Amino acid sequence: MNIKESVSQIESYLDLDRKPVGVKFFFDKESFDNFEVDQRDRKVTYCNSVQLASKGQSMKLTKENQGCPNGAFALNFTDVPDPIASGKGRFKKGIYKDVETSKKINDDMMFMKERPYGIAVMPLENYDTEPDVVIVVGSSYNVMRIIQGHGYHNGYTTNLRTVGLQAVCQDLTTYPYNSEDINISLLCPGTRLVADWVPSEIGIGIPFKKWYEIVDGIKETINPFERNKNKEAIKERLEERGLSSDELKFNENYDDGSYTGGKIDVE
Repeated sequence: MNIKESVSQIESYLDLDRKPVGVKFFFDKESFDNFEVDQRDRKVTYCNSVQLASKGQSMKLTKENQGCPNGAFALNFTDVPDPIASGKGRFKKGIYKDVETSKKINDDMMFMKERPYGIAVMPLENYDTEPDVVIVVGSSYNVMRIIQGHGYHNGYTTNLRTVGLQAVCQDLTTYPYNSEDINISLLCPGTRLVADWVPSEIGIGIPFKKWYEIVDGIKETINPFERNKNKEAIKERLEERGLSSDELKFNENYDDGSYTGGKIDVE
């Protein structure tokens, strides 16, 4: 499996409205310059760059392109300002009940440790080399299926951490990068404003080292978890891409015979 094949597969297994996004860090000017994608010519918030990539755009960004101070320090383009580090800044804005809680939020976040020269943000399918993190934003159902695919190979998910703040930059990027594990985000008011996500969307960040096994895990759990209606749609998407649907088994699920009383009728 390569990157393009993996994207074709996951777009068959899941009904995604957005493209999976790859994020790659560069730690020197030469490697950044040699990566053949145009640098954005103006500022953009990092989370908006991810949203744009999920709709097909590719770009490189440096410190000068950062349109959000919180995203800039999460990615370590700038230092964390003292009002944030101390907890006083967010406490004054009424986000947390006291300075101690506000400070602990910042202390518990995992920002980028190394200082990058720049980053690439683009649809995963456009990469010829491996990115560092994959971000998928979509319905809670699709995020559930990704977690089930991860669980197929890795068991119970014990590390999920989120607080409804610095969602795309920290929850979905620097935390997976540092922890080398998946994380979900319910997004945050800031990114929902500037990146215009659909209100029902949430996200999942995946270190690329786990990407292929998660795609495989989603495939392996289609038969036990997906109902016939979804299997029909998966079959159609697979065949549209010239992929085999022979392994799909209809009328078969993990919970067959488990329930009594039938479905509740809702008028």
